[in-house]
Amino acid sequence: MIDEGSAAEPSRLAMLQFAERVAEQHLAMVRRWRQREEQLQEERATGAARRPPLPDFVVELGIGQGAPPVCVHLGDCHAIGRRKKPLERAGLLAALAEGVEACTHCRPDKAVGYLD
Repeated sequence: MIDEGSAAEPSRLAMLQFAERVAEQHLAMVRRWRQREEQLQEERATGAARRPPLPDFVVELGIGQGAPPVCVHLGDCHAIGRRKKPLERAGLLAALAEGVEACTHCRPDKAVGYLD
C-alpha cells in the first residue's frame, strides 16, 4: 500500500517559502562579502596613507658587503632591484659624476639635466 501523504507534492506556498529562505541566505552571504570587501578597501587605504613617500632618486647596489653602486634610478622606476638606497639630488649628481650608470628605462640623468 502506498502512503499518499508522503508522495504528495509540496504546495506552491511551501515552495515559495523555501525559495524565500534560500534567497535570504544568499542575501546574507552577499552582505558578508560586501562587508569584507569594504573592510579590505579601508585597510588598503589605511596602508597607502601610512606608506612613506617614494624617494626622488635611488641608487641600486651590487651584491655583497660594501658593493659599489650599479645604477641610479628615479624613485618610481619599475626596474629597481632589491638592493637599493634612497638618494637626494646632490647624491644622484655625485653618483653620475663618479661614473655610476643611469637607468636606461627611467633616465634620471635626463630628469635632472645632467650632461656628461
